[in-house]
Amino acid sequence: MPRTLPPLNPLRAFEAAGRLGSFTAAAEELGVSHSAISRHVRGLEKRLNVHLFRTRKTGVELTEQGREYLPQIIEAFDQIALATEALAVPAKGVVTLTTENTVAQQWLVPRLANLRAAHPDIDLRLSISTDVMDIEAHDFDLGLRYLRSDTAEDHDKIFPCTVEAFASPRLIESLGGLDGFRSIPADLLIEEATFRLWGEWFESCGLDMPKRKNPPHPLNALLTIQSAVAGLGFILQDEHLCEPEIRAGTLVRLADVQFPYGGYYLAVNERAGRRKAVRAVRQWLIMEGQKPVARQMETPRLPTA
Repeated sequence: MPRTLPPLNPLRAFEAAGRLGSFTAAAEELGVSHSAISRHVRGLEKRLNVHLFRTRKTGVELTEQGREYLPQIIEAFDQIALATEALAVPAKGVVTLTTENTVAQQWLVPRLANLRAAHPDIDLRLSISTDVMDIEAHDFDLGLRYLRSDTAEDHDKIFPCTVEAFASPRLIESLGGLDGFRSIPADLLIEEATFRLWGEWFESCGLDMPKRKNPPHPLNALLTIQSAVAGLGFILQDEHLCEPEIRAGTLVRLADVQFPYGGYYLAVNERAGRRKAVRAVRQWLIMEGQKPVARQMETPRLPTA
């Protein structure tokens, strides 16, 4: 028995308008005019003998029949897209990812050549923001964010944050070397807004933290790293975010004292996650996060007590 199927274009217009909640947005997505969307939707309503949308002052909204119909049409289009992508080798297309500036500059961008080599037909587009956002509401495919908690079961843990003390070799040299942490000048302890752990650090070293005349103004992660490279002080920072400087030898670890402190997690837009290109980028990020952080060559460590 032949299937009873409406024409494809009216279904596409209905799906886009219902998913986006706007005829105008649907027209932009599909590259047609507003009137074309309206014409297709009205034709579909006439064919099905139901009202799928009602007109409001602020636009349109789905009727009860429209709300019941839309999820099934979305699922059907998703299945068609998955079946089509399965035929396409390799994965290709645009993937959007939102993340923070520091992890983008220090960890992600230095690895993008690896992504291009593995998936040359994927166009990864970054959106840099410090705001924690609903990636589905903002129409991003992926979101990479720092989370203090290690209990984010709904997200992929890309890498854990391991906080250590770092400094520029030339700063240590300018101080004539250091006799352990006791001799670190208090005014050279740079505070980072997230990893404010100097008190706990000195306690782990069996030492009292040097007293400071004035409490320091906390800096963001990227500024702390840049300040330490410039020889302005000592920092506590995640080793992943310092990897370019560790490789270059412009920052060195000071001791075998580490603090686990949250991690960077990946959120995947549920609908976008069905696309082959998004799945490929997700798997690539997970694999990159599992690689060990660079270790500096034969750098002397300071005694902790």
